[in-house]
Amino acid sequence: MCCSRKESLAKLDKVTPCRYGAPTCLVVAFDKNSVFTYPGGKRDSGVEDAAIVATHLMLAAANAGVDSCWLNFFDPDELAKELGLPENEEVLMILDLGYAAEGAGPLANHGSRKPLSETVAYL
Repeated sequence: MCCSRKESLAKLDKVTPCRYGAPTCLVVAFDKNSVFTYPGGKRDSGVEDAAIVATHLMLAAANAGVDSCWLNFFDPDELAKELGLPENEEVLMILDLGYAAEGAGPLANHGSRKPLSETVAYL
């Protein structure tokens, strides 16, 4: 790593207001040159593969009793530049790790759901 923890966290703080004081953050990215391209060539597996990794990181943190927050309120290109990532690396998300403040919780609408009839089509 090129920087101290303090310098690295400061780089994150330059691109997002959403670190929430987390002492540790993981940046999940993928190599655009090492992805599976789907038949038809319209898309590839980079984002979904990185999302699977990020989800497993969140589950592992929860299993260890550590809280986490998936951050996507930032410009991925700006973060990659700030961190000095090579051009072939695409940032998906930042994962805050730490312990939630007492009384902290999800926003009120976090548990609201649309009826299945609005979100599912049976074929």
